[in-house]
Amino acid sequence: MITIDYCGYHTHNPDCELICRPSGTASYLFLLVLAPMTFRFPDQSSHKVKPGACILYSPGHYQNYQAEKEFFNSYVHFYCDEQVVSQYDIRQNEIFYPYNEEELNWLLKKVYQEFLNKMTSSETMMDLYIRQLLILLHRGQSQETMPNEQRQNIYPELLALRGQMLGNCELPWTIEQLCGILNIGKSQLYTYYERFFHCSPKEELIQARLQKAKYLMSNDAVTIKQAAFESGFQNINHFNRLFKAQCGCTPGEYRNAYTQ
Repeated sequence: MITIDYCGYHTHNPDCELICRPSGTASYLFLLVLAPMTFRFPDQSSHKVKPGACILYSPGHYQNYQAEKEFFNSYVHFYCDEQVVSQYDIRQNEIFYPYNEEELNWLLKKVYQEFLNKMTSSETMMDLYIRQLLILLHRGQSQETMPNEQRQNIYPELLALRGQMLGNCELPWTIEQLCGILNIGKSQLYTYYERFFHCSPKEELIQARLQKAKYLMSNDAVTIKQAAFESGFQNINHFNRLFKAQCGCTPGEYRNAYTQ
């Protein structure tokens, strides 16, 4: 099990404070930078970073970082076997800028709450949160090829629009509509969407509509045709073909199996 040694969320230290641990710590340290800092490394190199930068220090590794002015960050020290971290293929002891820093910071908040409150099964919850953190770090690094300023500008808007689209999947969403809201071209939309969410908008919208149709079909008072239309499918024949292709059975067969 992964255990937490210490953690902090939106932590403020004295301005310009220096953290220097030549021998590192016995635990892993994940640090999310929320104000400009300078990191120094064993080869005498230094790296000035902006908010959104991250680093995962391995146990026993040299740590040296100092706030340019305001000292502001979120972090977690945790213990686990080396193979737990290595399976996620995360770069260690170097600065990187993941695209999903908001998600990472939110997760660090959840870890901090569990660490402080010690509620029922808090140790299990913290173990799960750190594993989720490692997965998000792996995903965030895999998308790091996008220029940082461009990534910071488009990601929050696209994430919010994606949530709106999937939460209202029955509406007649179009690629042109999404592009108009974001003020970007089709090729840019497809590139960003694939890079952030590993699929196309159309693929996700279809899956959301199929899931909603399945849910509606669990109600015997709703006909299959009603379920299709209320999920955003405008043609029942198209719905039937798509449902069978995606789910391996017809909507009628699915309903019969569900209600047995």
